[in-house]
Amino acid sequence: MGTDKQKIPSYVAIASKIERNILQGKIAEGQKLGSIRRLAQQESVSINTIRAALDSLCESGIIHSLPRIGFVVSYQSKIEDNLPFEKFTADCRLAEPSQQWLNTTVLGYRAGSPLFRMTLPTASKMFKSFQRQYHQVIMQSIRRETDSAAGLSCLRKVISQHLAQRNYHVGGGDIQITNGCQHALEHALRVLCKAGDTVAIAVPAFPGYFALLGLLGLKVLEIPMSPLGPDPEILQQVMASQSIQAVILNPNCHNPTGITIADRYKKQIADWAASYQVPIIEDDICSQLHFVGHPPNLIASYDSAGWCLVVSSISKVIGDSERIGWCCPGRFKNQYMTQFAVSQISSSYFLQQALSRYYQGSLYQSQLRSWRRDIKVATTAVALKLKEQLADNIQITPSTGSYALWVKLPAEISAQQLHASVDLDKVDFL
Repeated sequence: MGTDKQKIPSYVAIASKIERNILQGKIAEGQKLGSIRRLAQQESVSINTIRAALDSLCESGIIHSLPRIGFVVSYQSKIEDNLPFEKFTADCRLAEPSQQWLNTTVLGYRAGSPLFRMTLPTASKMFKSFQRQYHQVIMQSIRRETDSAAGLSCLRKVISQHLAQRNYHVGGGDIQITNGCQHALEHALRVLCKAGDTVAIAVPAFPGYFALLGLLGLKVLEIPMSPLGPDPEILQQVMASQSIQAVILNPNCHNPTGITIADRYKKQIADWAASYQVPIIEDDICSQLHFVGHPPNLIASYDSAGWCLVVSSISKVIGDSERIGWCCPGRFKNQYMTQFAVSQISSSYFLQQALSRYYQGSLYQSQLRSWRRDIKVATTAVALKLKEQLADNIQITPSTGSYALWVKLPAEISAQQLHASVDLDKVDFL
């Protein structure tokens, strides 16, 4: 879910409008644009504003200027420009929703499906700050320093410090850097489970969980979500039954309901994990975007026996274009790090250096607070808009943080119908 567009200069908006018409094929290659005076009249702006817009399009190569003729289109969108580089069809053994999610994610476009992946805008201050650190590392690092397959010690240390602020105390040497949260989750499941085992998941849930479990040949036992989080009575019964090999939970700013579990319940879950010796895989990916106060405690904060494995990444805060995640594998450290080292000996050295510098800099915390406010404003605006249009016919679960809103529609309105009538620049549907 994106934020409302900030105020941008008129010439940029006009240039974007012209470029969009060209890329969509509404203005053909070689076609002459109107005169500067005529375009200024159409857009109700000054001649200087139009000139600035056209100059920016010339710089990007979309149009060019010819003497005594004017501005002519240089680029025409071709059919192949809008197609993926190659065809992809998800494994037919996966459930249909998992196939749909994988197809959309791998192909990276929205056409024909209401299931979209959420991406942090590259215009965000956090993304830009991280990129600046990355460029500095690239320019300044003459030789690569030696470090372990678990990741750079400096990054693992700063992640450890951040987790300590949330009452989860784990040493940097007990953290494994991965290529994103899903990658961290996959290795956790490979360590804990074998094909045919059953894993419990609180539903509704992130579609990627089911796709990954299906790929690994694991069965799913669904625990219904309640306003408290996963139904406490059912969760305890399932863990006590010894019928599952692991539980995947997203206790803070749950995707997609937005619920955050109370600390008392988190402690109960940690106690159950130790008592029944059932590992908890805690997905902590959205917790930094908690709307009120500091990011909340983890279930792992109450786990003294190491039965909780924490997985997370930078994708929801800094951006998903650079894949960096991590896992705190608890009592399963040796198995987890051995498997990871065998599967991937080297790591993303420069990205890890950049992330370490950014986390330790002065901008991170202030930019994070600002980004959380922006997201809260955006989600609140969408919720109010839906309430305004559908009155009392819908129910929206109050969100504690992150991008997602969980909406219950009336029987006469389908998600497809709602999807067709909203601004796709601002809302993604899961």
